Amino acid sequence: MSQKVIAVVDDEPLIVDMLTTFLTVKGFMVRGVNSGEEGLTLVEVENPDLLILDLMMPDIEGFDVLVELRKTPPFDRLPILVLTARTDSRARERAMQCGADGFLTKPVKFPDLLIEIERLLAARK
Repeated sequence: MSQKVIAVVDDEPLIVDMLTTFLTVKGFMVRGVNSGEEGLTLVEVENPDLLILDLMMPDIEGFDVLVELRKTPPFDRLPILVLTARTDSRARERAMQCGADGFLTKPVKFPDLLIEIERLLAARK
């Protein structure tokens, strides 16, 4: 089985580093960037198996990244997990309407993150 590639898009370098370390230990190949614009490019270049996406970023909001990816084959089927500090139900609803497949809030417990990643990857098959 080939190693699954996960793209991480978060404007906080510490979050990207922390997720990269955790997911690498769990056997994933991780590519991380710190802006929505870089995230769109990363997805296009790497064609990851899953995207972990923050909503609040300085350039392009995560909502806009979701919309852009969902209208662009083959990324319209890319599993996207939103990981955000926003805890309001409106953010969750909007993320799901924009095309998110999962939604977790920060700070996230790593076992919960891993369960959600495995669920989304299994659903992609």
